[in-house]
Amino acid sequence: MKTTKILLSIAGAVALATSAHADLIDIQAQWSGASFGNGASATALFTLDTSALNNPGFSSFNAASFPSTFQNFQLTVAGASAGNGAFTGADFSVIFLNTAMGTLDFHSELIGQSTPGGAWGPGAFPTTVGDFNLFSTGLNILTPSGSSIFSLLTGGGEFILLTSFAPASPSAVVAVPETSTWVMGFLALGAVVFMVRRQALRD
Repeated sequence: MKTTKILLSIAGAVALATSAHADLIDIQAQWSGASFGNGASATALFTLDTSALNNPGFSSFNAASFPSTFQNFQLTVAGASAGNGAFTGADFSVIFLNTAMGTLDFHSELIGQSTPGGAWGPGAFPTTVGDFNLFSTGLNILTPSGSSIFSLLTGGGEFILLTSFAPASPSAVVAVPETSTWVMGFLALGAVVFMVRRQALRD
């Protein structure tokens, strides 16, 4: 009986420590300047906490709140006349996502998914449905920033359009556990150790 209680406690601790990852999905978003006649492009890699999103609905995250939702965020620009290189979440003041009142499946490519207004993603105006956009803090003039629906303006002045928003390949994003996850894990482990030691003293 005593052993059973200890084993159940350990199982609970493991479940508690791992549950924080239940809503985390590694995402790769890509932009291209091809539709605007330029060779600029951008790729963003991040771990998305889908539990923080309004799905369906509109979600907006400011500089103080989005780091916990768009974790390990990095956006890399290439092929622009200026502003090539990597940018992090600290370079952006606002990130927002509009599902166009559709319930999107973040485990597959978002562009083309069905919503009440049509396929989610950029299209020929006025058929563009929903939005995903980033806005720079303005501290670095070379940081790409939202210019219109689904599009960014690079530091060199090129427009780039979102072409993909999908789960990243396993090797694309390096998973770094959240600080809160480590804390929860250590607290759970500490509780188990305490219970085992107390039981040993009683025996």
